[in-house]
Amino acid sequence: MAQALHYPTIEFQDIDALKRSLLIWDRVFRIVPPSYAPADCTEVSTAVGNGSVVNLTVDANEKSKAAHHFLDFYARQNDHKNILTWPAGFSTETFTRINPEKIDAKLLPLFEQLSRRLSADGFLEVPHEHAGGYMFYLANSVAKERSLDLMTDSSDYWAVGTFFAQNGNFSDNVYDERSNAFLANLAIDDLLPGDLADVSIDAVLRFSEDNAALRREFQRELVLLREEISLCNNKQHARYIVGDFVKRFERAKAEYKKSMSFFRKPDVYSIFSVGLPVTATILSMPLTAPADPYTPLRLCIGALIGAVSSFATRELTKKEKTVASYLVDADKLTKTPSWLLHRKFEEFIND
Repeated sequence: MAQALHYPTIEFQDIDALKRSLLIWDRVFRIVPPSYAPADCTEVSTAVGNGSVVNLTVDANEKSKAAHHFLDFYARQNDHKNILTWPAGFSTETFTRINPEKIDAKLLPLFEQLSRRLSADGFLEVPHEHAGGYMFYLANSVAKERSLDLMTDSSDYWAVGTFFAQNGNFSDNVYDERSNAFLANLAIDDLLPGDLADVSIDAVLRFSEDNAALRREFQRELVLLREEISLCNNKQHARYIVGDFVKRFERAKAEYKKSMSFFRKPDVYSIFSVGLPVTATILSMPLTAPADPYTPLRLCIGALIGAVSSFATRELTKKEKTVASYLVDADKLTKTPSWLLHRKFEEFIND
């Protein structure tokens, strides 16, 4: 069963994005502290009642793991032996609310030091990049323990979360076409409906239940393609991926797409994508590969891949398996999501 953890907010900021998420995953989870009552709209409440949106309570072990990893990462900025960059932050100073119940005891003093103020309803407000980092570590700990994908509807948070997912393996040189390893973005741009405002959550949930087999087959082939692309390190393997995994994925996507026809306005689609580590080989495959790895390459009908950032070192990408981090429908107008996300990374690292 394909399941995802929505992060880092409790409330869903984009209801259409939630509907699209329920066309991809069987269930969408979110982290909710025991004493907090989410301010949900009627459609989200319906999905919660149906069991398609599930509230999770984080246990002490999960909070401790998240705090441990975050403190290690935060301390790294003061290590003179560190070769990796510390992000400069986003282009504007924004602050994010975190419920103290989501924070492990060892981390709370740091956040209280960073916090500008405590809001009237008891939330700490901390700098955007620190909140995004901690909330990703918390989400990552939960996702690993419970075998969930990670999912967000914010390109800003996707950039921060994916930065930490790759253990901060980035230098100031985000754009380096000569690198041998990249963070890439695999985007599906012809599957999900572009406008679900007039489609009720009940219709989405019924469709999801009636077409579970097709959705799971599509998910299975997407996971296999994603994993195979990340393993590719030579041209022969790249040709094998194009000849086998890409074609299987395309067939599964086409079958699932047919089942969604009653949702769709003609030729109007919404993009969803996933970040993954790749070598330069996969971005310079045969066929019509562009010279610049940052220029999106079309793998097949409805699937694009392009570099978001170079890695500082290829060796760090092999140390630990990461959780898949998905972005659903944050920016409806862009047809080149890898360029958008490259810009987000550039702003985060070097602003």
